[in-house]
Amino acid sequence: MTNESRKIQEWLIDLRDRQQLRQDEVDKKSRDLGARISQSYLSQLERGIKPLASLGGERMDVLRRIYAVSPEEWAARTGLSIATPTAASSQTLSPVPSLHRVPVIGLAAAGAPVSDEEDERIIGWEYPTDSEYRPHMLCLEVDGESMNNGDADGMRHGDRLYVDPTDMHLQENKIYVVHLHGNGIVVKRARRLGTDWWLFSDNTDYKPTRPDEASIIGRVYYHQPRGKRL
Repeated sequence: MTNESRKIQEWLIDLRDRQQLRQDEVDKKSRDLGARISQSYLSQLERGIKPLASLGGERMDVLRRIYAVSPEEWAARTGLSIATPTAASSQTLSPVPSLHRVPVIGLAAAGAPVSDEEDERIIGWEYPTDSEYRPHMLCLEVDGESMNNGDADGMRHGDRLYVDPTDMHLQENKIYVVHLHGNGIVVKRARRLGTDWWLFSDNTDYKPTRPDEASIIGRVYYHQPRGKRL
């Protein structure tokens, strides 16, 4: 291994440590961003078994974004430009969105979500792109199967939801995160029956509730890892 290769290897490990990420967490984030870097592959990169260039442009860009490194610093450190082939086989820089780091909050805890990263409900970090990011957004992890209706794009345990806390006005068939009084934080779909609003689970095994029994936290506008705008 050359001295330059060893420097890149040590730099990659340092970047991951700075983000306080395990290798399996990088694996999951890369899958969410659409270009998976497996834990095994990342381990081989960090041990110098595989060269960084073997990642290719798309996966290299995903790793750069996860580690919050600018394209300029990446190129200076590695000597590799992050590029993707065009239809004419020329090379152009991939679009690079700004990086946003948003705490992921568990849904099981009672009480309203908080942004204090020392709170025990903070269970990880999400990196929404510019098109998905909203100021003051919340990212919540689904706990349970109350919104799993069996469809391929249904909400499942462990999925992540982007929530706009400024949008609390109930709309037909939209999904909201609500605080049920005395029963913690849950995800519900708003439906209007006659003149009355009700909050339903997509899983019919769960009973609906009235909005006056809950406090609206915000509307779910994006569903990960399905990549579905709601």
